[in-house]
Amino acid sequence: MSIIQFFKEYYTIFFVWLSGITVTIVYRRSWFLSYRVLALFILFYILLDTAGSIMAAFYKMNNLFYYNIVYDIQVIIISYFFYHQLSSHFIKKVILCFLFTFLIFALINTIWLQGFFTWQTYSYVLGGSFIILLSVAYLWQLYISEETQSIFKDPVFWFSLAWILYFGITVPYFGMLNYLLKNFPSLALNYYLLVIDITDCLRNILLTIGFLCIRTAKK
Repeated sequence: MSIIQFFKEYYTIFFVWLSGITVTIVYRRSWFLSYRVLALFILFYILLDTAGSIMAAFYKMNNLFYYNIVYDIQVIIISYFFYHQLSSHFIKKVILCFLFTFLIFALINTIWLQGFFTWQTYSYVLGGSFIILLSVAYLWQLYISEETQSIFKDPVFWFSLAWILYFGITVPYFGMLNYLLKNFPSLALNYYLLVIDITDCLRNILLTIGFLCIRTAKK
């Protein structure tokens, strides 16, 4: 595969790098730790996703095991981020319980259930669904808040939209991916190219908007 073909097929990388470049420009040491951890993960994710794309495009490697690890880390980072954004003590306790449970389940899934080299749909559905719930919880927190500042100036509002959109579409798809690949491979590929890739681009655009909204760390 040539470089031009690579960028045509993996054009989503441009949007991943867009969010990463934005983070690099707006990053401040004055941000609270949760913002800095998320920002550093975004930068780290650029390298991980680019490497995963190269593995598939140029080396024809099965990179499902690789993305199992990437997405597990992503769930942990986003859950940690929401732990510091949500004000409900009950939800904070739920997040802590979930993180412990998720780590144990991911390990069990890797060793005994779906294995290391197969796409771990159970872990993805569990983690992605939880991120959707946390995102909705934050939007509800904004809705009942007495603050008068426009929600469109709140970076976490845009982050929440990004994750609701992305996981809301990818959780049902990736949850059935192993079944689709086995029984309807053409449908699985076409849906990925037409829907999942575009959703990934929109997610990174919304994340970019969120980071552009940051003036000072508020939480």
